[in-house]
Amino acid sequence: AGLAVRLDKGARTRERRIEVFLIYMFALGAAAGISNWGGHIFAADQVAESIGWAPGSPFQLEMGFANLSYGILAIIAMGRRDGFREATVIGATVMAVGATLVHLWDIAQTGNLAPGNTVQNIMNLARPALLIGLLAASRRAERLPTSEAGTLAFDAWRGSVIAVAGPIAAGVGVGLGVGLAVGQPLGGMLLGLAGGAAFGLFFRSRNAVPAATTERDLTTAD
Repeated sequence: AGLAVRLDKGARTRERRIEVFLIYMFALGAAAGISNWGGHIFAADQVAESIGWAPGSPFQLEMGFANLSYGILAIIAMGRRDGFREATVIGATVMAVGATLVHLWDIAQTGNLAPGNTVQNIMNLARPALLIGLLAASRRAERLPTSEAGTLAFDAWRGSVIAVAGPIAAGVGVGLGVGLAVGQPLGGMLLGLAGGAAFGLFFRSRNAVPAATTERDLTTAD
């Protein structure tokens, strides 16, 4: 997201920079949801072993589809600016905090310090915290007299950001899921990242809106 802000000439205001980070955070959530779905479905035993839990539980399938649902919600939230974003963040936060409490309880009861039972808790808590902070900052920016929210120029610019972030999220999620299924998670993720970024940049170049485009320009074009 930081690199996207630096490269995007249209992200010239604080409101737009916050929006870029929010879109990429939702993209990260989408990638995580899709890849976790792939892990729990196609590499269930490996995931269980990384957590230090017994393999073979059918609850892995349920967990996989729960993660997929949050991935889909995150994809939709990328393109929305209404209360759907708050609803998505609330659901993801409850899921992440609840999972962390389960892992901490397991550590306290059994001393299980497997990487999947410990390290992932950092991301479980960091991602919702960042989303809540960015979403609050975005809503404050919307209330300022200088806000661009809802204008044609702002929406056109947002579309160009999503055109890159969306394919990257899908590529990483699907690539990692397929990689887990064939025993090459890193290779699958990198291939998905490269493919998603290439597609997103190509699509954006074909549908680019000039950085200097204004509300008046777009209204005249209509």
